Amino acid sequence: EGNISNDGVRLRMSLPLGYPTIHSASVTVVHTPKFVTRSNHDTLSSKLQAIANDLIGSEAMMSIISECRSIVSDWECNSSDNIDAIPSEAEDDDVTSLPNNPACISRRWIWVHHITNNDRRKQIVIEANEGNLGGYLKAGYPGVVVIEGDAVACDDFVVWIKGNKSRPGGFGRNWGHHVRGEATAEKRQLPEAFEELEDDMGLLGSLCRESNVEDEFREFILQQK
Repeated sequence: EGNISNDGVRLRMSLPLGYPTIHSASVTVVHTPKFVTRSNHDTLSSKLQAIANDLIGSEAMMSIISECRSIVSDWECNSSDNIDAIPSEAEDDDVTSLPNNPACISRRWIWVHHITNNDRRKQIVIEANEGNLGGYLKAGYPGVVVIEGDAVACDDFVVWIKGNKSRPGGFGRNWGHHVRGEATAEKRQLPEAFEELEDDMGLLGSLCRESNVEDEFREFILQQK
């Protein structure tokens, strides 16, 4: 048991015999900050336990802690009252976009708790290609999607991956996806053909270095400033 963040989140994780090969960790949220309602406190416990169950067969503790930190940080930043609040259609489409300048290239850096499903991976590549977006998908734990292209197309992709009601097939809120950053450029720096990578963060970092976007990768994905 220990503090997960400075605002007072505390988890209790029990590791049963057979963890992680055949049994998952048991996760309980012991304490949350005052801005978290009792209902959301319980919901957080359920979400983290679901993640633990999904990670049977691999070490889960750091992933659970990372996801807890991300969820609570988002609550605090957005002053959200309900983690499971379903956005309206207007909210689904409320994506901050850069000025619609045809000469302006946009990049979006998206972090996802995990991307392992083969159909999901294929759909991400298809959706990026249909939007004429370049970039990379890094599968595994965590999943990373970086897209580059027209700002409106980037916005549309983000709306899709969030799980817009009118655009089925996205991740939805339960996937723990976060758009961690965006940037602009006068010309493309990533490959124009969207490419899927295996679970290798080092390879993604090397490719970003070659494309002169390593600083963005470090800031938005590794969160090193």
